[in-house]
Amino acid sequence: MTITAITELSYEWATLDARRLKFLQSYFGGAKAVVAVEGGDKTIAISQLKATDHLQSIVDMPPSLKVARVVDGLGQFMETHGLLEFRVIDTASPSAPAPVRPAQGPAEPPAQPAPDRAPSAEAPAAASTDAAKARKAEKVREVKELLETVESANQDRERSSSTVEEMLDQGRKGRFSSQGVEAAVEEILRKGSSPAMKAIAGLRGSDQTYAHCTDMSAILQECYTDMLLRQGKKVSDANRRFVLVAGFLHDIGKSEVPKEVLESTVRFAPDSREMQLMRSHATYGARILTEMGMNSITVNLAHYHHVKRDPTLFTSYPAVPYEQVLPITRLASIVDVYQALIGKRNYKRNWVPGKAIEYVRKLRGTEFDERMLDSFVESLGIYPVGSLVRLSTNELAFVLSIGPKDHTDRPAVAVVENASGELLTHHTLLDLTFEADIRVAEIVDHYEHFNQSEDQAYKIFQSIRIDR
Repeated sequence: MTITAITELSYEWATLDARRLKFLQSYFGGAKAVVAVEGGDKTIAISQLKATDHLQSIVDMPPSLKVARVVDGLGQFMETHGLLEFRVIDTASPSAPAPVRPAQGPAEPPAQPAPDRAPSAEAPAAASTDAAKARKAEKVREVKELLETVESANQDRERSSSTVEEMLDQGRKGRFSSQGVEAAVEEILRKGSSPAMKAIAGLRGSDQTYAHCTDMSAILQECYTDMLLRQGKKVSDANRRFVLVAGFLHDIGKSEVPKEVLESTVRFAPDSREMQLMRSHATYGARILTEMGMNSITVNLAHYHHVKRDPTLFTSYPAVPYEQVLPITRLASIVDVYQALIGKRNYKRNWVPGKAIEYVRKLRGTEFDERMLDSFVESLGIYPVGSLVRLSTNELAFVLSIGPKDHTDRPAVAVVENASGELLTHHTLLDLTFEADIRVAEIVDHYEHFNQSEDQAYKIFQSIRIDR
């Protein structure tokens, strides 16, 4: 078995540097690189790569290369270095090469996507008493830490949203700068606000642009960090900072859209001038960020976060091959749609997080990259933190921690309203992983149920204090 091409690389390869160039020349000398250029791709020798090139894939690998020979441990080597998918051919019986992912092992056929089936309603087998106690204690600690940051995170969210508005207003005057956004990101990182901001996004909704950028950025950073950690990679503050800034800037092109259009309370017709202006924001954003000297990953995210797997969809723009959309941008496109669903708009009501998750899962393979969608759902859970659910006991509870991967339907919750409809003032963390007789019966619309004020649900969530 021989590897003929590396067909998918992690986002780190989008911006080359001296270290990566040396790696490519050492291991892939004699092969060719496909790089993105204006209007398409071009193929050049690995030796001709420059630090400014946007690497798409590696092709025409000579069989003499050490990394071309399928041996034990090669899959792990590939994955460790961000080489996510490659093609192999059986040199003894050549045929059309098939794509393979490192985690499968190069000699195995491509994995089939898991069926989209309902999660099991059964609780896992009971763990040992000591192990269960330790896990519950750790879960309580994590949840308390989250709840303690909610009010501060809400303030960070509001300040950051104002920063985005100011950035776009200054952009309309031709004064583009990321300094305000970078300062907001430093504050979020210093306080560790993004996990709570992710929950608040689903509890409070957002405006169409300013809080949308803040929420999208926090959710994207949390999801991308989770994905890297699941891959066994270390995540530094520099990684988190990079993703947060890219998220905050993804809609900077809307500074070219008149404010009365941007903040309109009307849903525009698909063929209207206003809709054309709105759809142009991605191209405007790419130009602005390029002129600001931002890196190619941030530019790619702003330019292509509306590009769908099926380019014939009206919601897919601009018209480019899907291969030009980086993995992190593919993830961002999911986050962008999810946040738009849970966000507040003058012309539509908010979706609650659990219903938004149900919706985006149905777009797997048509609008969204399968691998990125699976990773997104694994990070947020089928009942995201902040979701209001009705339990089989008829009590209402807020989700405070998502269920484990093999039991996603069993989150950890705090009951806030008893079966008689009375609000509770003392709360206990109920981990449904260990409660075989209790399950989630349905997702509840917290805007409808708690409707004394627009932010009543948030206030109740913010007031939760776990006794044990």
